[in-house]
Amino acid sequence: MNLPEEKKTLRTELKKRRSAIPETRRAAMNKQIIKNLHNINDFNNAQSAFCYVSYQAEVETRHLLDEILGRGIYLAVPKIISPTKMIAVPINDQTELEPDNLGIPTPKSDQVATNPIDIAITPGLGFTSSGERLGYGRGYYDRWFEHHVIKTKVGLAFEAQIVDTLPTETTDVLLDIIVTEQRIIDVRNSL
Repeated sequence: MNLPEEKKTLRTELKKRRSAIPETRRAAMNKQIIKNLHNINDFNNAQSAFCYVSYQAEVETRHLLDEILGRGIYLAVPKIISPTKMIAVPINDQTELEPDNLGIPTPKSDQVATNPIDIAITPGLGFTSSGERLGYGRGYYDRWFEHHVIKTKVGLAFEAQIVDTLPTETTDVLLDIIVTEQRIIDVRNSL
């Protein structure tokens, strides 16, 4: 099996794992993941954040976005503007979001964030304890990370999304921390 086929198969498997989590259990797990995020100094000390807006079975971030805004932290969220490009758009309130053509809540504005980003909170389908991340296959986050200086890159995941190994490419960007409902994996401490 070649690398693209291997990634496609793994994405399908990880989506099934994530979707298999019962809704009531998922709600409790979401709360624990965010609680664990609060145990990270990089998050608590951040003056600026980039955070995905959760969609479908992803770790829920809508309450987290409100909390970040309520703390007066500069917040930017992703917006896909072409088949290969994602930008970070600053928001002051979630009313500035609207569903895109896939139904993902997206900023109405095309204003590009100019502030440096202290912490980037990232989605994914699969993660390893060494900071590898398997996204949805378009490479948006890897390309965005490549062109932006981020102090700390954090992946939010359910424990079921943690795997021993992932097929990777040289363009894949490692995360610094993975947060699940069971643990905080600080990759920087294991290097």
